[in-house]
Amino acid sequence: MAFLTLFITVLLFGVLNGGGLYEEIVVAPVWSESPPASFALIQAPNGLSLTSFWILFHIAANILLIIALVINWQHRKRRNYLLIVLGLYMVIRGATFAYFAPEIIAFENTPAQGPFSPEFAARAKLWTTLSWLRTIGEIGIYILLLLAVIQPGKRDDI
Repeated sequence: MAFLTLFITVLLFGVLNGGGLYEEIVVAPVWSESPPASFALIQAPNGLSLTSFWILFHIAANILLIIALVINWQHRKRRNYLLIVLGLYMVIRGATFAYFAPEIIAFENTPAQGPFSPEFAARAKLWTTLSWLRTIGEIGIYILLLLAVIQPGKRDDI
């Protein structure tokens, strides 16, 4: 059961990384290209919903990461990797709630009509640049999870 929960956690974070890379490479360059008109790509009712995917998968990731940590607690090496993952994940989630989510919500709620806005262009550029740092951190989390999953399944002294 310990390996299975950790393996499922790795798979889930793999999906999150795939979604993150897709958003960084394909979606973000388009919605940030010429604001506010380009914001239409991420606005209801016809735009992409960035929140539906992320909320669902991050809730699942939070739950599975905690379950994997609890079930693998007696496996010292796995536990240590998972504690580092949890710490890094909390830092990234904190940055998301403090900056990324409020800013993308502001972009989603900005009318897409009107002339090019240098202010919105600068904000969108900053968002996309910083988001790459977040994605790199999430790839680091994935690597740490892979290192955890290859650790032997024997129980160590706590």
